Formats: sequence, structure tokens, C-alpha cells
Amino acid sequence: MNKEEAIQAMQAGLKVTHRHFTPDEWMTMRMGMMVLEDGVVCTPQEFWQWRTDSVWDNGYKLFGE
Repeated sequence: MNKEEAIQAMQAGLKVTHRHFTPDEWMTMRMGMMVLEDGVVCTPQEFWQWRTDSVWDNGYKLFGE
């Protein structure tokens, strides 16, 4: 799925991973905040500011698929 689809899935409370994540890494959203598998909570702006390269535009899937 693409980035927009991944964001929509996370906003619905689903866990999403990316092709460059390790097998145990995922992210989701709760109350407008990004929540990562290791307990890190940050704003979407903080999360995406380091992921501006086109590689982050696609390559997402639901965690566990």
C-alpha cells in the first residue's frame, strides 16, 4: 500500500509495517499520535520529517500479513 493508505489504516488503529522495517517493527496511530512497537510515541510530523525520500511513498502492508 502507499503512504496515504498506510496512514488511513493506522488512523483506524491497524498496525502497519514497511518493506525497510525489520520483521518485528510496526507503527500505528492513537489519538492522533504515532505509536511504534518499542513504545515510542511521537507526532506524525516528528515521524515523517526523517522519512521524506520517495522510498517512503510506497511499500507498506498490514503487520502480520
